[in-house]
Amino acid sequence: MRTLEEQARERREKLDKQHSVGTNVKKIARIMWWTGFIGAIVIVPTALVYTGKADKWMSMATQESVRLSAAFGMTVQNIEVSGREKTDPNALLAAIGQKPGTPIITFDVDAARERIEELSWIRSATVERQLPDTLIVSVVERKPLAIWQTEGRDHVLIDGDGEQLQNYELGDYLDLPVLVGDDAPKSAAEMLTTLQSIPHLYEQITGAQRIGHRRWNIQLANGMFIRLPEENMEKAWQRLEVLDREHSILDRDVLIVDLRLPDRTFVRLTPGAAEQRRNPPKKEGAV
Repeated sequence: MRTLEEQARERREKLDKQHSVGTNVKKIARIMWWTGFIGAIVIVPTALVYTGKADKWMSMATQESVRLSAAFGMTVQNIEVSGREKTDPNALLAAIGQKPGTPIITFDVDAARERIEELSWIRSATVERQLPDTLIVSVVERKPLAIWQTEGRDHVLIDGDGEQLQNYELGDYLDLPVLVGDDAPKSAAEMLTTLQSIPHLYEQITGAQRIGHRRWNIQLANGMFIRLPEENMEKAWQRLEVLDREHSILDRDVLIVDLRLPDRTFVRLTPGAAEQRRNPPKKEGAV
């Protein structure tokens, strides 16, 4: 066991060591290093701003970082596109706007997305950088809904948002219904969605006319017209299905089925059927 004198001597030696010249020099060096570091990150930028050279310095640093990134292979070498079917590939590449071999870190993905979404067939797009050398482009294209006959009797392909599409062959979409009316494109989606709820009736539709910016007249392949109401269009369309199921009304010589009133249905016969009803053929032997 150490004596009290030995313990006191060890404490004195320890204190002498802490206050030795070598120890003090190390402390001074450490303080100077931190002072220099803080000066580098605070004083130097402050001096650059004060002398008006900060912008120039930042520009030079940015240019050098771009150059170094290109030197290390961070340039556009691949452009991967998914979701494209109808969009012109050349127009899409032009909208992306980045040529192979240019630095990838300078590519503005938001600006590219905006340019891509300006193409008529593109509903939405996402653009991402995949370092070191690839751009990832994903697009969602618009779905053709109908053909709109304009006042000038031109035929324009439209989607569910009423947007007019471009760069297509009209002959590829002749199975779609033809819409008439100046506000038909903006109002068509709700109407056609309702009519699609009964597939076997929807398959017989060839066109639809917008009436008074309020309601629709539907034309079927057999030449029959269905007058739908402004409200409760779905219930009226379901009523037509019941009439056809119970009375085969779509197979009769009917020109117009008027479903505008909720509690009754009006039917107009074709001219030939109406004439036959007015003047029925005489029975054989009748005078």
